[in-house]
Amino acid sequence: MSAHLQSLQQQVDTLYSNLSSLRNQIDMQGMPPMASSPYSQHTPYQRPMSIGSGGSFAQPGRQLPKHPEFRGPTSAVFNLGVAKSSLQHMGITGGEDGPEEGLTTQDVTPSATPPPMIQPDLPKSLHADKDAIWSLNKDEAVRLIHVWQDEMGTMYPIVDIDRLIRHTHLLFTFMEAARRSGLMEASLPGADAIHDDQTNCLKLIVAIALTLEGSGKSDLGRRLWDCVKASIETISFNPPDVKGLQMLVLAAMYHFHCDDESLAWRLTGNAARMAMELGLHRHETYTTIFSTDAERNAATILFWSIYVLDRRWSFGTGMPFALQDADIDPLLQKPDAPTPYLMAMVAYSQLGSKVWQRVANNDANRAPLSSEEMGYLDYQIMQWHRTLPESLTYIAPGTALNESHLSRSDQRLRINMYCRMNQMRILIYRPVLHSATSISENMREAQQAVEVAKDTIRVVKRMDETTDLYRSQQVMFNYFLVQALAVLFLAVAHAPAQFSSRCRDEFYMALDLVRGMTAHSYVSKRLWKTIRGLKEIGPKLGLNMRNPAVDSADPHSSAAVAMVGLAGNPMDEISLFAGQNGLNDSPNGMANDLTNLFEAAGNYGSGLIGNGYSEVSGNGGEGLASAFGHQDELSKILRDLF
Repeated sequence: MSAHLQSLQQQVDTLYSNLSSLRNQIDMQGMPPMASSPYSQHTPYQRPMSIGSGGSFAQPGRQLPKHPEFRGPTSAVFNLGVAKSSLQHMGITGGEDGPEEGLTTQDVTPSATPPPMIQPDLPKSLHADKDAIWSLNKDEAVRLIHVWQDEMGTMYPIVDIDRLIRHTHLLFTFMEAARRSGLMEASLPGADAIHDDQTNCLKLIVAIALTLEGSGKSDLGRRLWDCVKASIETISFNPPDVKGLQMLVLAAMYHFHCDDESLAWRLTGNAARMAMELGLHRHETYTTIFSTDAERNAATILFWSIYVLDRRWSFGTGMPFALQDADIDPLLQKPDAPTPYLMAMVAYSQLGSKVWQRVANNDANRAPLSSEEMGYLDYQIMQWHRTLPESLTYIAPGTALNESHLSRSDQRLRINMYCRMNQMRILIYRPVLHSATSISENMREAQQAVEVAKDTIRVVKRMDETTDLYRSQQVMFNYFLVQALAVLFLAVAHAPAQFSSRCRDEFYMALDLVRGMTAHSYVSKRLWKTIRGLKEIGPKLGLNMRNPAVDSADPHSSAAVAMVGLAGNPMDEISLFAGQNGLNDSPNGMANDLTNLFEAAGNYGSGLIGNGYSEVSGNGGEGLASAFGHQDELSKILRDLF
């Protein structure tokens, strides 16, 4: 080891001597990055970064689109647009949309959230121009690799972690020697960038881990992304290779956790198309372009990870799959036993393709609802979950099994799989909640949708009470939460007599989670935009709220007041959102707004408006939709808002 370090020191001294000579000859503004670094041996898609290019670290968020972005039927943003169109037909118009209207922010780095759980020991004298990798030390980098492995790598093992850690040790040994010898002057301008493939992979993984720890926001994570952005952009213009696919998938993961699901969908779609260019969707390719079993296995895992993520983000955005099942060779090998989560998610995604045809295909939507079809799809999803290996099976509260011995990663995977089962079941049954008529004709299916949604809320609530998984993975679990809330709203709006009291407990569980969100978290801002769409039309629909003298921050007192109101006792009321100037986007404000909407919906259907008297005759159990006759206009509003 001593001889190795001495040899390394001699190499550093030689590099320093050569670089010092070059610095005397080359204009400082035109100097390329450290191409002589032993970690820059392979740079097929690099754009040199000059010493004066520090401004790249201060780039703003995504440029606002010139045209509205498409969102499909499974997404919330698409449905919000349809809702506004329905309102315009009714003569009800809200405020003008701002540049960030919708459920996703245009800026991929929204308002700051609390600092990471562990702040890295960053050098104070580092110049802003430097490559962000110089802001890390070896121990912090290795720790963050393990964070990524625990949070993402166990699900999508596309990176050889042992190899990456070995590279990290070598890289930081070199960097420490460069600091000591003066090869890298921390306080002087100049990027001193290190651009090789493995280091770029390290930067992306660390950026994802920092973003996870920062609840969606990390300045250092953003700087690390800026360092590799040019390389990612160039991948699409070069011949495809496995390393490029890996980098695209990591970039997609990063943007997903920055709450930019559409960009994650786009990057994964690019990776899927390049994978097909390589022929990874055909079984014979693996014997012709890969020489070892290890390479073939790694490529197999990478392809199926792309397949699963393509499905995942297509459902989230409502946009089509890049990989169609009909184009994939049925003889193509599936992931093997060492990757149980990925194996299970491949089967889940294939079932998801069938559900997609049911809920997103225009022809299928025009067809009458079929109880048999919904029941069979539900049966298939339930069977999928029953056949999961024990390591992925959810341990329900009160069972004889003890989950205290489970690792954090094991708990997350089990809960994740259970919530995904419920997610797909909700997508199957949710169409029956789109109108009071549909509910009355399909009451069994409507009750099933509500029970599954309530179950999801209970699971997420219990997870939040016993672990920190919800706080660290808000992007993933909040999708399940909002989807379940949408079901409760639809059910109570269209059939309050059947569902109002039945949904109340789980509704307030969800509100506790909303209140628990950080006030400045991008996730709470995202949910607020959903609430705002309903909030703006509330007064125009005549919906009123409870007396504010009651402690609205207490879900139990709010529930008690609501029950009195639903029982028919007159109560003093004020305008639903009277006295509110501007948008109250605090967690308590969002929770109170959700409370008002939920209770008003129940009272509207029960004929209790204002001081307890019916303002709409002939409700007949039709819920809110009856206020607009039999055209179910509000059915469209509530359906499409979610």
